[in-house]
Amino acid sequence: MCSYGTTEIASVIREAAASKNISSIVLDIDSGGGSVDAIAPLADAIRQAQSARKAVVASCSLCASAAYYVASYCNEILADNDIDAEFGSIGVMMSFADYAKYYENEGIKVHTIYSNLSDYKNAPFEAAKKGEYAKIRDEELDPLARDFQENVKRNRGARLKADTEGVLRGRMFYARDAVGTGLADAVGTLAQAAERSRELSAQMCIDDYMGANY
Repeated sequence: MCSYGTTEIASVIREAAASKNISSIVLDIDSGGGSVDAIAPLADAIRQAQSARKAVVASCSLCASAAYYVASYCNEILADNDIDAEFGSIGVMMSFADYAKYYENEGIKVHTIYSNLSDYKNAPFEAAKKGEYAKIRDEELDPLARDFQENVKRNRGARLKADTEGVLRGRMFYARDAVGTGLADAVGTLAQAAERSRELSAQMCIDDYMGANY
């Protein structure tokens, strides 16, 4: 009847974070990624759950690009199998279709006119339409890619072997290699991920209690 998008999933995570009957959260991820603007709502919801002292564990089959960006915020990441589970694709790309010739063949001429005071407006995109990609790489894609890399490094911390060839530049890794490079923490079923999330939440409570008594 429908499909769920980022805001709906983030809303469910927030509801779980606020519920007294839920101790921890598991995200069942099987995604090759998607739009950059899908990341922030999910990352914010995960942080909200963690602030409520509820661990969030990602149980993943395919966990690539934007999906991995989101998973990196979780307390732990588990591969749900060691056959085809994959992780990585830490990088940024864009594509667009240029219909100008099609419209011209149909007798349609599209005119785009910019103000004299708006010479920077859409400049990278207009250059890309001419096959000049440097501006869009430098001004649009590279800043996002650097942010992606820095967030993954911060979120994964010492677990990530950032000097592994290609790990932060778009390479994909199957489960065992992903664990070896620190993109994932272990291989385990969805049920094991749920159990691990409960253990982590319990540990968070213990840490809070011990900290309160120092």
